[in-house]
Amino acid sequence: MFNKCYLLLVCLKVPSIKRNLIFILLALSSCNYYQEFSQPKITTSLAPKETHIRTIAILPFKNQTDRKEIPTILREAVFRNLSLKGYDLIRLKTIDQRLEMASYHTNDITKIDHYKLGKILDADALMYGTVTKCSKLFSVVYSRVTIGAEMEIVDAINSKIIWKASHEELTHSGTPPISPFSIPEKIIDSTINIRDKVISDTADKLADKLVKGIPERNLYEVLTYYTININDTGNGKVVRYEVQPNDTLFKIAIKFYGHGSKWRNIKYANNDIQSTSLKIGSDLVLPDVPVLAKIGDAQLLDKDYYTKAVYKVKWGDSLYNIASELYHDGRKWPVIYEENRDEIKDMQNLTVGQVLIIPLNSYPNNIEYTQN
Repeated sequence: MFNKCYLLLVCLKVPSIKRNLIFILLALSSCNYYQEFSQPKITTSLAPKETHIRTIAILPFKNQTDRKEIPTILREAVFRNLSLKGYDLIRLKTIDQRLEMASYHTNDITKIDHYKLGKILDADALMYGTVTKCSKLFSVVYSRVTIGAEMEIVDAINSKIIWKASHEELTHSGTPPISPFSIPEKIIDSTINIRDKVISDTADKLADKLVKGIPERNLYEVLTYYTININDTGNGKVVRYEVQPNDTLFKIAIKFYGHGSKWRNIKYANNDIQSTSLKIGSDLVLPDVPVLAKIGDAQLLDKDYYTKAVYKVKWGDSLYNIASELYHDGRKWPVIYEENRDEIKDMQNLTVGQVLIIPLNSYPNNIEYTQN
């Protein structure tokens, strides 16, 4: 700490106007800092068509420095920047709470199986991060901050590394003073908040540069092919279906409504259909098909009127789990599988985002139940 009596004598010798001018100039110089134009090193980045990622969990970052606060600051900065990419991000507080409930510490995260961790956090992918460097040099109106990090995104299902990058971001401002005794003590105190801002801005710039190397989510959506799709029109959700070989309006009506007589409903909803013959690849609107946001919503439907609904698969779903919630008996999963036999490629691993036709009744007398 500087000698307060000495500083008081120095300040008294400077006219008040001159002192104020010096204060303003020093304060301004401490606010204007400069950042590097270097770019991160990206060592792995799969093409969009190679991944189905929608939901990402940003795990607590590991720390290789003696600055305990930096991992939290950087993790929050990454969350803010990645949220602009169109992914569904799980709130950081929610992630921390789920990890705590599972009795997992930050140091244990890398030892946990990716699939298991994805199930716990309800995430398609996991982002791991390590703060590799944090150096701070502050000298009244001069600052120099360097923050380095390594990050990667891993597919929670197959453990493939989708994206991996590392970078060090440097921020500096002002010029070092010749002597600390030439600066009034009140200016030293006023720079504390500015120092915190420089650290925060450096972390944000680092996060911005790293996240730019991650492809937009909408690229995945465009390249993902499904026969059945659900479109949000603003006023509700509309089910669309792409005509397949050997399809007829009658067959499609049975497939989605359980009654072939409803083929007329499909024809009337699609003005471009001139006859009962269909062109392969045509996109049809299917009117009045219930869309389940969650399987439990099936209980709200009038089953005397509706016999089927559609549901978009979420992370963690399985035929057995869906049947357990819908029919209160997981062994009835074949009921759902038979309705979607042509759509489901692997009945052990449903594709996230795929739309399934859900029979609202389990038809217990018509099917043999087995454990999935």
